[in-house]
Amino acid sequence: MRRVWTHFRLSPRRAGAVAMLTLVAACGGSGDALDLAALEREPILTVPVAGTANPRTVDSSGGHRPAITVLADVTGDWGDVSVSLAQAVRREGWTITSVDCVGTGNDVIARKLIAGTWVLLESGAGTRGAGVILRVDPDQGDSPPVVASGRCPAALVDAARP
Repeated sequence: MRRVWTHFRLSPRRAGAVAMLTLVAACGGSGDALDLAALEREPILTVPVAGTANPRTVDSSGGHRPAITVLADVTGDWGDVSVSLAQAVRREGWTITSVDCVGTGNDVIARKLIAGTWVLLESGAGTRGAGVILRVDPDQGDSPPVVASGRCPAALVDAARP
């Protein structure tokens, strides 16, 4: 005769562990997911950029696609700051994918594989200040050659190219 289990009882501690494992499995997560704390530790957020002062974190969010925003005041020429920012981004191992130059600022977009996950970097300098946004973006694809749009100074385009 086979014994059939009709119910079983777990201790609250084991029930919690089973629930957590079930949740992680259902969400497809692993213990190695890139989180907000990992983004906050990225060196690019603390690299001194000539012509800026008073860097500060103004926004951060966790969740499925964590992001962090750091802003700074521009104390020098914002065009020079954008070149210094592009140089810092490349020096820290980011792949610049595009630069976008508009009348009041220049943006540098880059990406980097961190802990097996793509992170998108959006940075810029302009008349209202400078900033860096890091955002988990696993949907990044192959990098095309650097694309420049708008009226970009030659120094910025040169700083962005590998």
